[in-house]
Amino acid sequence: MADDPERLVTDALRAQATSTNAGFVAHVPIADERPAPVSVWWVLGLALLLGLAAGTVAAVITLS
Repeated sequence: MADDPERLVTDALRAQATSTNAGFVAHVPIADERPAPVSVWWVLGLALLLGLAAGTVAAVITLS
């Protein structure tokens, strides 16, 4: 037990690193499917509804 503390810590860390699954990589399958693209009509419809809602709020604030 004449070893210095640094040597003991080094040996303990080395033993722990070799006893665990260090370096083991689990391969995760990647989905090949891409999400369906959003239709242009949906984007235009949402923009129209957002514009109408913003215009309504602005009109209510202005007229009150």
